[in-house]
Amino acid sequence: MKTIEIVTAHNIVVTQELASVGQRIGAFIVDAIILLFYIIVVSMLSQGNVTVRYLGIGLVSIFYHLIWEIFNHGQSPGKKLMNIRVVSIRGISPSIQDLLQRWAFRLVDITFTFGTLAILSIVTSINNQRIGDLLGETTVINLRARRRIDLQSLHQLKNQPEEIAYPAIVRYSDTDMLLVKETLQRYQKEKNAANSQMIGDLVNRIGNDLRLDIRNVDHISFLKKVLSDYIMLTR
Repeated sequence: MKTIEIVTAHNIVVTQELASVGQRIGAFIVDAIILLFYIIVVSMLSQGNVTVRYLGIGLVSIFYHLIWEIFNHGQSPGKKLMNIRVVSIRGISPSIQDLLQRWAFRLVDITFTFGTLAILSIVTSINNQRIGDLLGETTVINLRARRRIDLQSLHQLKNQPEEIAYPAIVRYSDTDMLLVKETLQRYQKEKNAANSQMIGDLVNRIGNDLRLDIRNVDHISFLKKVLSDYIMLTR
């Protein structure tokens, strides 16, 4: 499977597995079925009203993917079911402008060419990008593989206590905890000033979010315990 290295806003390099062509086609089919069902229902309810059909079917069909990806963190229902997501290759969540550029070329990539141009571009580009992705500087990642591989490796951290100290840690996501894990690994590999600063920033952020007194805690032990508690509470 192809992977991509994305630099986060905290200058942490995160390796993500790219979504396969099969996953992206599967997501497209799911979304198409949803749209078809929606069109049938609205057509039956509109009773021949042209305005309702135009607004209720035409606009929804055109903007379906754009609206979902903007307001659902890069995931349409089909993408969510297939555990894939649109991300920016610049290491941040895609902006509305990125998603607009990506969406604008659906007609060329998918509609007018029946998806053949999109498939050809995905299989031949380095980061599995269709033309819309290339223009929007986005790609689609496989979330399922990331959880399966990296979250299991959290168990490799040593000295994990069994009692839960921070039950509120469940407010975070898998992605948040993967960032903590990777920051710890980088610090353990190279204890430089930048990695130490990142460790301190994570401790302060988690402490503030959970309203904890972290003035006298050992930063490394604290983050390891946070990871341990998260795994025990969510797995």
